[in-house]
Amino acid sequence: MWWAEGTKSRRDKRWKNARSYPIELTNTNPAVIKVFLDFLTEDLSIPRDRIHVQLQIHEGDNQKELEDFWIRLTGIKIEQFNKTIVRPIGRKIGKSRGTCKVRFVDKATYIRLETILHDVLAGMYVNPAEVLKTLPHYEFVFQSVKIMQ
Repeated sequence: MWWAEGTKSRRDKRWKNARSYPIELTNTNPAVIKVFLDFLTEDLSIPRDRIHVQLQIHEGDNQKELEDFWIRLTGIKIEQFNKTIVRPIGRKIGKSRGTCKVRFVDKATYIRLETILHDVLAGMYVNPAEVLKTLPHYEFVFQSVKIMQ
């Protein structure tokens, strides 16, 4: 899920030669968010108190009700929520629970995820690095030595 739907490493334009290592997934489906959170906390042993959440909702949506929904679903405290983004009125007022972004930033964990990705691809392809090179900007996204070989 992270490889397909998540945020990848990128240059941080605020500082010269700086990179960010976000492990993020954004989705509207509560089941997808729950599976990703379980992966972070159970499989990667990331403490919940280091994970942040951000919601995007539309004008007219009940912000408190939606925040409470995602708090219950994620088990993440409101203090770990970044400011909720309220977009102009959409077509799905009251039909959506908003868009939820789960966010964790850690270089070592990011590289660990890349290694897992490499190992999965190695089971599928003779040369996973060649597969990754077909992706746009792969050299900016993947950092681990294993991936770049």
